[in-house]
Amino acid sequence: MKALRGLTIGVIGAGKMGSALIQGLRRQGVPGARLVVADADPKACARARRRFQARIVKSNLDVARRADVIILAVKPQQFPEVAAQLAQGLQQHPLVISIAAGMTLRWLGGRLPGVALARVMPNLPATVGCGFSALTFNARASARHRAITAALFQAVGAVVQVPERHFDAVTAVSGSGPAYVFFLVDAWQRAAQALGLPEAVASQAIRHTLKGSARLLDASPDDAAALMAKVASKGGTTEAALRVLTVRRVSASLVEAMTAAARRSRTLSWS
Repeated sequence: MKALRGLTIGVIGAGKMGSALIQGLRRQGVPGARLVVADADPKACARARRRFQARIVKSNLDVARRADVIILAVKPQQFPEVAAQLAQGLQQHPLVISIAAGMTLRWLGGRLPGVALARVMPNLPATVGCGFSALTFNARASARHRAITAALFQAVGAVVQVPERHFDAVTAVSGSGPAYVFFLVDAWQRAAQALGLPEAVASQAIRHTLKGSARLLDASPDDAAALMAKVASKGGTTEAALRVLTVRRVSASLVEAMTAAARRSRTLSWS
């Protein structure tokens, strides 16, 4: 967190993702007095003050005037208004970070000319400190700006820097990714109960199997295909199950689903 030392960090939008970032930064030792927060919802502001001891200000313009780094954690439809407000009061040499899907650096740069910009695609597990965030920057962003952005999002998980042209794919893979896992778990749960397992037992078995498998994948030098082969002994139960998934083209369907997500991300982009 050395990159954040002495900085005042502004957060516009104290909803789910904004709150996750504030919480992650507080856990990493960033003082509440260094976190300046604005939100149109008074309840969200009260929550940020009560839970994280953040400094609450009256307007987005107040954030712009006080902060060295500004995180825009608002919905895309709010961006034109927020960007117009920021343009009136930004401090000299600020860093502005957008976490909204579809808001391109070109679009932001047109509203905030001359400003160092970062675009970030986080995902929902950031709310429990286990997220994955992709980062990209405009030409105005210096090495220090990149280090600051990385440090901010490392507070809620892993980060990777990629060119902006990969953001539609990142959206499909990690942004939407948790939903694929939850879809699988929901189907897994229903199948377990159809086999006669009580709901509570099925839920416990699935959650621990999922958690253990993720940990094994993280710790093992083997890739997913090799680990799958270790579970599926020839002529056994797992092989029978995998044969059905292959015949049903589950893998191909996942590729098709992610392609649809990436395509939709492109159509929603503000450029």
